[in-house]
Amino acid sequence: MNKMLLQHEETFEALRADEIVRFRASVEKGKDTWDVYPVVEGIFPSDEDLEKYDGFVLTGSRHDAHANEPWILKLCELLQSLHEKKSRMLGICFGHQVMSRAFGGKTGRAEVGWEIGLRKVQLMDTMFTKPYAVGLPPVIKLYTVHRDQVQELPLGGELLGLSERTGIEMFSIGDHVLAIQGHPEFTEDVVTDLIDSRLASGILKEEEAKMSRESLKEGLPDRDLLQQMCKAFLKSGRL
Repeated sequence: MNKMLLQHEETFEALRADEIVRFRASVEKGKDTWDVYPVVEGIFPSDEDLEKYDGFVLTGSRHDAHANEPWILKLCELLQSLHEKKSRMLGICFGHQVMSRAFGGKTGRAEVGWEIGLRKVQLMDTMFTKPYAVGLPPVIKLYTVHRDQVQELPLGGELLGLSERTGIEMFSIGDHVLAIQGHPEFTEDVVTDLIDSRLASGILKEEEAKMSRESLKEGLPDRDLLQQMCKAFLKSGRL
């Protein structure tokens, strides 16, 4: 089975190189192969290339999914084409947002501002109808780093999870689209570095950084369960 990783960050700030390796390792099995396309640099797969893959993963990014940069508009067109073919797509953070936009949903700045730290996500009953949700608890914890969010579900979208400050944490479309606002691949060190760097650059206020750090003391994310879910989804629902 062949997978394509659509990379949306020039510096890997939102999805670090080592985390890409870890994420790939968490979902690889047998003879799976992965190829990375840095679409943020304007490097897109050809139509012929697309035929070689049975799964696509869209990474996080510091860019806005609701922006009209040429590469984002071209990415939306690519996703629409994959959607028509019912190609299997997993979106993380920016990937979650840009898939919603491409498929008719609405994204934009979150009224609550930055969301950085550990968050509890309440899973909806709909989630437990999915074959990849086996073994998940009603509430899961994961790391989040975002100030944009999906504001309206795309056509055919099903709400799978929500949190206190983000109304659409996860959604699906049919059996071929799974979108997650949080980061199943992040570790505490990565989130801490992002808090520190955003505070140093003035993007985060001191109070926001303090709240974010405090949330990290509330426990550990359900990384293994979330990565198992992603793996099951990419394996057509089979572990």
